[in-house]
Amino acid sequence: MSRADLAGRIAAVEHRMDSIEHRLDTSFAALSTQIVQSHRETRDEVTATLRGEMRAMGEELRGEMREMGEELRGEMRAMGEELRGEMRAMGDDLHEEMYALHALANDRFDTLEVAVAESRRHMLILHAEVLSRIGLLGEGRRS
Repeated sequence: MSRADLAGRIAAVEHRMDSIEHRLDTSFAALSTQIVQSHRETRDEVTATLRGEMRAMGEELRGEMREMGEELRGEMRAMGEELRGEMRAMGDDLHEEMYALHALANDRFDTLEVAVAESRRHMLILHAEVLSRIGLLGEGRRS
């Protein structure tokens, strides 16, 4: 093989290598672009999926909170009714006790009025008797 043939073959190989290198660079650039694009698409899909899941979880949580709020309000209403019932019963008991005490006080006042009237009657009798004795004593001195 002659030098010219060898140089021509080397030039052809170098040309092919340059062509392969250029195609490889172009393919690598295209592949890099595809990877970056795929990464963006994957990120966007994951973000959209996560947002959707978070939105669903938020709606589920709000629903649970509404249910719990309604349940709590129901329990509070029931407890309020129970408390009002207990307060009414205590009020009725207190009213009955006060009525009984009022009746007892009235009975005692009636008894006291009778005793005062009886004492007054006795005092009047004693007063009349004392006046009569004083009068007798006064007549006995004059004589």
